[in-house]
Amino acid sequence: MSKSVVLTHGDLDGITSGAIALLAFPGSDFYFTRPSQVHQDLYRVVKDKPDIVHVSDIAINSKKFGEVLRALDRFPESTEIHWIDHHPMTKQERRELEKRVDLVHETSPCAAELVYRTFEGPLPEHALRLALYGAIGDYCDDTPFAQTHFDDVDKRTLYLEAGLLVQALQEIDYRKESKDLVHQLAMGIKPSSMDDIVSLALKATRIEHEVFRYVQQNARKLGPVGYVLDMPINGYRGKSAKFSAYVTDSKVGISARSSDHEVDMSIRRRGTKVDLNKTLNIILKDLEGSSGGGHPAAAGASLDRNDFPRFLQLLAEHVDKHT
Repeated sequence: MSKSVVLTHGDLDGITSGAIALLAFPGSDFYFTRPSQVHQDLYRVVKDKPDIVHVSDIAINSKKFGEVLRALDRFPESTEIHWIDHHPMTKQERRELEKRVDLVHETSPCAAELVYRTFEGPLPEHALRLALYGAIGDYCDDTPFAQTHFDDVDKRTLYLEAGLLVQALQEIDYRKESKDLVHQLAMGIKPSSMDDIVSLALKATRIEHEVFRYVQQNARKLGPVGYVLDMPINGYRGKSAKFSAYVTDSKVGISARSSDHEVDMSIRRRGTKVDLNKTLNIILKDLEGSSGGGHPAAAGASLDRNDFPRFLQLLAEHVDKHT
């Protein structure tokens, strides 16, 4: 294993965060991870005693936080650990992380902006574009940093490049093709110059229109919550959650996929200030084996399939109470 390791999320903000981290720590081993599994990946990484570990765009899973801390405690004191994130965390979680890592945490910017600002000095010029792609992709494009740098370029071109990535990622297996994409972005190759990315983005856009029509015909509504279950196509979960809220004129939209024993879902809000992250922390406490969290406006959750109707009812009651 390399003397440095980069762990990041598989969405556009995570991918651009990871690419910037590779520029800050050239030659690093690179892995995708998730909030529910980052502790396992840290346990695996620590065996090789790297000098530097970089984690970005990974939310704190409150139910796994103890395991995360135990994994971090296994690293030698000489290991330099950077944890850079923009997801909400409690004061206690922040205090515990700060004892173990170099923590950079703000909730307004995207993770890519935070990684860029942390290591800005030695980074090449194209790293700034990566930070702005991440900001656009994660709806964090209204920060002072983003607005300042949009004035330096024609931002319409940046939105085109970021849009190609957002769309193409709907059709990419993040465990395989996305790794190659990270390295290409780190090399400074623009998305519009990647023929496969352009083709996949166009394909995904055509599919998205079909997804909207499907949601329009199949979404259901429970009080202030609109939802669609088991779309006949993988992916497009965040988009179809937004569509579910819109076509049912709801405050919250859900796109859920069920397996034999579990329901996994993306959740988005619409026209309300209900904090989805805080909401999930409250209602999931009553559902054994469940997990979830994210941002105030966008979150995800997984739970036992049999608990899904109860989850919908609890969510609807909470949204009604707080709007």
